[in-house]
Order: sequence, then C-alpha cells, then structure tokens
Amino acid sequence: MTAKVLTQQELFDTCDWSSRDSVVKLFPVYFQEQYAYKKATGKDVLNKSVNIENFTMKTPFGDQELLKGTDLILENNKRQGLVGANCTGKTLLFEYISQGKIKDFPKYIHSWHCKELESHELGESVIDTVVHSHQFRNILIKCEPKLNELIAAEPEGSDKLPGLKDCLLWVQQLMRSIRGYDAEERVGKMLRVLGFDDVGQKRLVSALSGGLRMRVALCMAFFIEADLLLLDEPTNHLDFPSVLWLENRLRGYRSSFLMVSHDRELLNNVCTAVLLLEDKQIKYYNMGFKEFEKKKATEDKKKFDEIEKFLQKNVNVDPSTMLGKQKHEKKLWSEKYYQHQVALTSKFTFPAPTPLSNAEGLPLEDISLINLQNLRFSYNPAEGHYIFNDPIDFNVKASTRCGVMGPNGAGKSTLLKLLTHKLTPTAGTVTHHPNFALAYFGQHSTAELDLEKTPIEFMCEQFPGETAGSLRQHLAKTSVVGTIAETRMIRLSYSQRACVVFAKLTYICPHLLILDEPTNFLDLESVDSLISACNKYKGALLLVSHNRDFLKKCAKQYLSVVPGSFKMYDNLKDAENGTYSFIAEMEEGGKVDSDVLQRNPGGGSVSGSTLQSTTTIENGVKTMTIGGGPMKMPPTAAKPLTFVKDEKIEALWTDGKYYTAQVMKVDGAKYTVKYLEYGNTAIVQAKQMKKVDATAAAPAKGGKAAQGKAAGKVKA
Repeated sequence: MTAKVLTQQELFDTCDWSSRDSVVKLFPVYFQEQYAYKKATGKDVLNKSVNIENFTMKTPFGDQELLKGTDLILENNKRQGLVGANCTGKTLLFEYISQGKIKDFPKYIHSWHCKELESHELGESVIDTVVHSHQFRNILIKCEPKLNELIAAEPEGSDKLPGLKDCLLWVQQLMRSIRGYDAEERVGKMLRVLGFDDVGQKRLVSALSGGLRMRVALCMAFFIEADLLLLDEPTNHLDFPSVLWLENRLRGYRSSFLMVSHDRELLNNVCTAVLLLEDKQIKYYNMGFKEFEKKKATEDKKKFDEIEKFLQKNVNVDPSTMLGKQKHEKKLWSEKYYQHQVALTSKFTFPAPTPLSNAEGLPLEDISLINLQNLRFSYNPAEGHYIFNDPIDFNVKASTRCGVMGPNGAGKSTLLKLLTHKLTPTAGTVTHHPNFALAYFGQHSTAELDLEKTPIEFMCEQFPGETAGSLRQHLAKTSVVGTIAETRMIRLSYSQRACVVFAKLTYICPHLLILDEPTNFLDLESVDSLISACNKYKGALLLVSHNRDFLKKCAKQYLSVVPGSFKMYDNLKDAENGTYSFIAEMEEGGKVDSDVLQRNPGGGSVSGSTLQSTTTIENGVKTMTIGGGPMKMPPTAAKPLTFVKDEKIEALWTDGKYYTAQVMKVDGAKYTVKYLEYGNTAIVQAKQMKKVDATAAAPAKGGKAAQGKAAGKVKA
C-alpha cells in the first residue's frame, strides 16, 4: 500500500519545530538529500558531478530511442554547451533532468530549467514572480516567524526551548547562505539592468511581450543560483545589451550550466566544454566551442573518406554476412553525411527575382525600392512622444544589404513597419518602387500559421496555381521533407515551423527580404544554412538580429537606431560602438545632448514611457541597460562644475553614496580626492563631485560599506 504524500501545509502543521530532522522535511528534496548525506558522513562538501553509465532516453510515449547505451557525464563547475541536430533530444534531456525523471541522477543536485515562462507562471507581478520562484526561500521565510511565535509562547525552562532556538538560528543561517534577506533588493537590481524600472517591476507578467518574459525567466535563473542551470535558447527575443548581460552572468556563474543556443558568439565566449548529441550517443569535447567546431569538421571528413575507401574496397559482399551488415551501416552514414553537406548549401535557397522596371536607366544597384524622406513618426503626436522626431532619410536600394541595430524601444520594429506601409508616418514620405516584391519574416511570423494544417496543405493554400509536387520539392529545400510535410504543424518544432514560413517567402523570389530576428528557434546548422542562402541571394536585405555572427557574415552596412541618432556604419564593430556608446555616456552621467534626448526619448520602455539607462555593479562587473521606463529629462545643460586644489567637497564612492573629501590634485576633468574620515584616495570626475557649504560640519559617516572599502587607493 502506497504511503500518503503529505502536502506542504500538512507537513507544516505536523512539524516538530524543535527538531532539525523534522523541519528539514519541509524543504526541497535536493536539500533533504544534502542534509542526509552530511549527517551520515560528517562531510560538508558533496561531489555534484553526474556520471551515469549505459544511459538510454526515450520519447515521452516510449516509441523512439533518442539516446541509447551512452554515458551521461556532467562535471561540477563546468560551463558546457549542448549541441545536436533538431529532434536529437536536447530539450527533452533538459525536461527529464529538471523533472527528476532520469534514473540514478543524483537527487541532491539542484537543477533549474530556464525556459520561456508558461501560462501558470504569468499571474503575478514581475518582481513577485522572480522572488517567489525560489522555492527554498519561500519555505524559509515562513519558518522564521513560526519559530519566533513558538519560542515566545514557550515557558522558560521548557525542554523544547533549546531545540526551538537551535532551529531558529539554523533557519536564519540558511536564509543568509542563500542571501534571502536582501532578495527583493537584489532582484530589483537585476530587473533594472534588464530594462524594468520601478513601474515595470510591478506590471503583471501576463501583460509582457515574449522578449520581456524571457528576461524575467533569466532573472529567475540567476536569482535561484542552482547547482546545474539548464538554458534552452536563452537569447531568444533579447536585444544586444541583454545578450551582453547574459554573457557576463554566464562567465561568472559559480556552479555548472548546460546551454543550448543558436548564438555562436555566445557559445564561443562562455563555454569551456561541449556535449554533442549524435547517433544516439553523447560525445564529449573538453574544449571551447570554436575548437570543437574545427575538430568535429575534421573528424567527420576523415570518417567520410575512410568509409568511402571501405565501400570501394568492398563492392561485392554478401549482405547476410557480418561484413555485409558493416557495409550497410557505413553506407547509410556516408549517405547521411553527404546529404547533410548538400542540405547546408541548398537550404533556404531563392529562385531568381523578376527584373525591375527601370525607366531612368539606372544601374541595377542604384534602383530605389523604398525611400524614406524627411520622415517623423509618433504613435500619439498629441502627447508629443516621438519615436523619430528629428527627420530621418533612408533609401533601400536593390543592392542594400544592411543590418539594423539598436536597443529595444529605440524604433527598429517601428522602422520596419514604416518601410512596409504597416504604419503611416506623422510627417514625410515613403515611396515604394511600383513593381518590386517584398517578403517579410517577423519575430512572430510562425504564430500566424494554422497549426491544424500540414506544411503541404499550407503551401497549396498560399500558391493555388502550383502543383503539389513543385511545392513539396521547395519545402524539401528548407528541410521540411518526407513525413514532416504531411504532419500537422502543431506537432512540429518551432524551428520546423520557421522553415515552413521561409518556404512560403522564398517560393517566389522577392526583390527585398526583411528578416526580423530570423534565428530565433533555428538550430546552429539551420542558422549556417540561412547565412549561406542570404549570401547567395541577389536581392536587397534588411536584417534585424541580436546574433552577432549572423549580422557580421550577411550584412555589408549597419544602421544604428538609438534615440536621437539614425546613422549608417560600414563595419559591425563601429556600429556597436556607435550604438552602445550612447548607453555608456548615459550611465557615466556624461553630457548626451539633452535636447536630443528630450526630442527623441524612444518608445519601448517597460512602463510605456520614455527611455532610461541603468547601471549595476556586481562582483566587479559593470552592466548597463536601456529602455527601463520613465526618466526625467535633464534641463538644458548648465556649465559644468569645476573644483580647485584643497577644496572640500562631497565625492561619490563605489557604494553609490557621497562622502566628505578634499581635492588633492587637479588633472583636467579628473580629480584626485582624499576621503577625510577614512584617509583613502580615489580618482573621480567632476560629475561625481558636489560642492559643499564652507561651514560644513564634520565629515559624513560612511557606515560599514565605506569602512570596509577604505583600505587603499581605489578608483571610484
């Protein structure tokens, strides 16, 4: 007879609060296992590596083996990338680990699956969703007042009192170990870095876009700080500053993570090892991602050449013999490898576009497809809130191959809607070529599919005059082959649905192809195929993407869209510097042309108001964001303050507070100051200094933060 599983409330009601062994039963399973191990062995350190031999993983219905007889090895404190073709089991492996469905997986390892939020996670505010995601803290925060209540009610001399006090001290110690007492403050800082101001943090998660929900999910993951963090396409819907924030966080992650990503730059920059799912096996490469790709390509080519020699040597063998079976297996592998190489070069291919009318006899590359002139735009001109207030000009020609960059809310998507007549400009003109064809792949194009239809049914509806054979052949070029073309799209992966949309867009070749975050949900090989196709495509390209590798390989020019600036660059590095130096200037408190900011505040803040940047310093790493919410715009810039040697002032310290100091040296715009109460010196800028009354009294008290940092010369 199966024992009844008690609910959390039943455990709470029946708990012996004077016994640690009883209180621990309230906690998550991983902590109970850690507690039992430490109690039994007397050791405080557990080996949090995973080593499962002869590991087999089937689909949820048990109808297919995705992994068979392999080893599942996850080293402790390792930054690992997980790669493999679609349908090899990457996401399912994550789900099985996080749900505790893998036999022999150590129960004392706390794993967390970071993925897009589900419907049951959308009912609270942003900050409450993150704070309440920490299950262990949720329990501890209930235990402490309960223990205080019992201690207060227990008479002096009671036998239970020592146990109750011991448990209270233990619970408080556990709260400090997970930094539970300052949780709201820490979460607030992370959310501000990710673009959520105080108003945005109070919004319901259900009211957020997919991109903002992904930021909430990331914030939850780094707040929880699990032993093993599982990241499934974490860059989907993120803007470039958020990707940089994620990269910095992963570099400094104190435990292990396993990440699936289509962002090659991110994998190159953070991973120190790679796990490959292939041929129902997990293969391990103890090297960075760039080295892994080179080694894997060399291994595959060598294996292909060896198999070809074997097949040439064994042309006529009996299929029933061991050698015949070996030949059959090798031939299947060789054919699969060859087809894969062909697919990489032909996937997402485009037919030739029809000729454009050219009454003026211009060279093909100079024919204008869409021309924006003196354009201004506001969603609500009466309120004076403009996305583009300073008039902009942008001429998309037949030869244009342009990457579009900028922080969320700066106007990238608005620009694309203006180009495609989905929005009407407040002022200025948008002129289209009379007979050019446009194809647009947006971030949410797959959401427009009827998931009850199959890909071939969808294509037949879109192109009623074409034969099913031609449409099926074209679907195959985007890897929608065989039974996939006959499967209802509700059963397909997001990547496969994206391929169906690409099949529609490329059946009749457009003169201008606009791709808005096209790499979301594509695997690495599909991204490589898309890069190859874009480079072969003869028409004009506009690309919006946070994927640096994709932009670098496909675009020839880069348009930077930030509030108050609309500028073209010839290389990606200059575009990045031009785009995000705006943020750096704001976070440093420098002069950023207040008139431009007032007239071009941007439109994508979480609270639906203006643009804001924030800076957070954690573990010595400074991180910035933009798009956070309402910001009081500065008045017309006043003449900057100047200071003289020996002048008493108030100077900013690294804890964000001002303390009384004296100017020791003047070096242009920089000042060497000495903090009077503690004697330490620092180099600061005028914007980090304040004038004080000549009759000011004693120096300001610095408190513990300043006292702890006043032990040497530190740059503020």
